[in-house]
Amino acid sequence: MLEDKYKAQGFHVLGFFSNDFGNQGGTDEQIDACTATHAVAFQLFSIDHVKDAPVRPVFDWLLAQPNPGPAATVAPTWNFQKYLISRAGELVGTWSPSEWPGDNPTDTAKGKIAAAIETQLAL
Repeated sequence: MLEDKYKAQGFHVLGFFSNDFGNQGGTDEQIDACTATHAVAFQLFSIDHVKDAPVRPVFDWLLAQPNPGPAATVAPTWNFQKYLISRAGELVGTWSPSEWPGDNPTDTAKGKIAAAIETQLAL
């Protein structure tokens, strides 16, 4: 939904599957079934490592960045870790897997990540 909402402003969501957390990334077939069920429309990458070398180059870069918070660490702690990278290519936010990425689905409060995205898009 975030991809749909902000794509026209240059925002993109990228998904990186990993079995580094209890093999919960799944098989290619499980991933295809899940993305079809949930109508995932953003770009997804094949299963690869996001912790413990060797990792994808993007995670080499992420792990070398200072932590802008609010998550306690830049390193992914479980699946669904979130990162916000500015148009200038700077890591400007990290969020834990439990942080809801968009608008809060149960009330009208704006999610913290959606608010951060809007702030970056306004720059």
